[in-house]
Amino acid sequence: MSPAGRYREVDALRGFALFGVLLVNLYGFGADSLAWDGTPDRLFWQIKHVFFESKFWGLFSLLFGLSFWLQNRNGTRFWSMIRRFLALMAFGLGNALLFEGDILMLYAELGFVLLLLHWMPDRILLLLALLLFLVFPIAHWQYPDRGGSDFADGPEEAREWLAEDRADSLYSTGSLADIAAEHAHYLPERPWQDYQWPDSGFAVLGLLLVGYAMGRSGTLDRLAAHASTTLRRGSVLAVSGLAIMTLERALAYVWGFQPYGDGLDDSGRQLIGDLVFLAGTLVLTAAWFCLALGLAVRYRDLRLIRLLESVGRISLTTYLCQTLIFTTLFYGYGLGLAYRIGPLGVTLLALVIFPLQMLFAHWWLSRFAMGPVEWLWRLATDLRPRTWRAMPVPDPAP
Repeated sequence: MSPAGRYREVDALRGFALFGVLLVNLYGFGADSLAWDGTPDRLFWQIKHVFFESKFWGLFSLLFGLSFWLQNRNGTRFWSMIRRFLALMAFGLGNALLFEGDILMLYAELGFVLLLLHWMPDRILLLLALLLFLVFPIAHWQYPDRGGSDFADGPEEAREWLAEDRADSLYSTGSLADIAAEHAHYLPERPWQDYQWPDSGFAVLGLLLVGYAMGRSGTLDRLAAHASTTLRRGSVLAVSGLAIMTLERALAYVWGFQPYGDGLDDSGRQLIGDLVFLAGTLVLTAAWFCLALGLAVRYRDLRLIRLLESVGRISLTTYLCQTLIFTTLFYGYGLGLAYRIGPLGVTLLALVIFPLQMLFAHWWLSRFAMGPVEWLWRLATDLRPRTWRAMPVPDPAP
């Protein structure tokens, strides 16, 4: 659609979510290691963990559910949605050959589930979402063994691991063909396989259901219509979520709890820690949603908001380009920076990459109607080519 016909605040939210997704993904190339024990690195790791980890894929998933509602509202037919998800699956398969953290396949697979469930009343969808969120802590409590740990016992062991990874890991020494062949063994994504982890397919499906229910029930429109109230709610949620995550960090210090690390020997303590982390994640995800939505409505003509809208309009192209950028930076066939940059470094890297992506998105949309991957996605959905005619985004206000 033309810029005037789009839900601009959702575009801005989607663009904002992509920044957090990029930041957390960059940490996956060695910056999560305990080897980076200097004060600045540990500070930025804590910021990532408390404010971004699990919160921004959660926000992105919530927005995918909202987008499904927007498609339904605009009259997209059943078989068009089937083709839409099949095309998304194909994009995800290609992306996953490069990057094992791909989310597109999971969205495509769960999109088919959403097609089966979306007719249910909102209260049923929200109750089902709550049950899906609880799968992770309860399953981890009942079945604590989640396989081998990627967490070292301390900085010294972590530094040894990093040195080994730099010398002979697949990402440091493998060719593009080697990496693709290794990743191909795990395709396609199986939504149920990580049911004991915070980022399981069950949790993602729960957020898709919440996002759809928010759109259909009019909650999104009410929040957008009262920006000041939404900002106040977001502030309350942010303070509450920060308090919960402070408790989670206290449990990490006192008990050694880690949501993505080895389980504690005491299963009761592990359950408490997992529930606290889950609560903090959901509350802060809601806080980011309300704060970003309220700001996008109140300051919609600010340059930053308009640039975020541009990124949100070509979010699929942006997401896939992020994979190309950081795999080129980190993999051995590129610059080979994997396991060599700590939390401070990758955070600064995200603060360089994402503004460039915002500027590119704005430049692209001043010349073309949609992103290149979005054009292919529309073609697969509608089975007819869309025009490349430019529908410019007006220049952001200074």
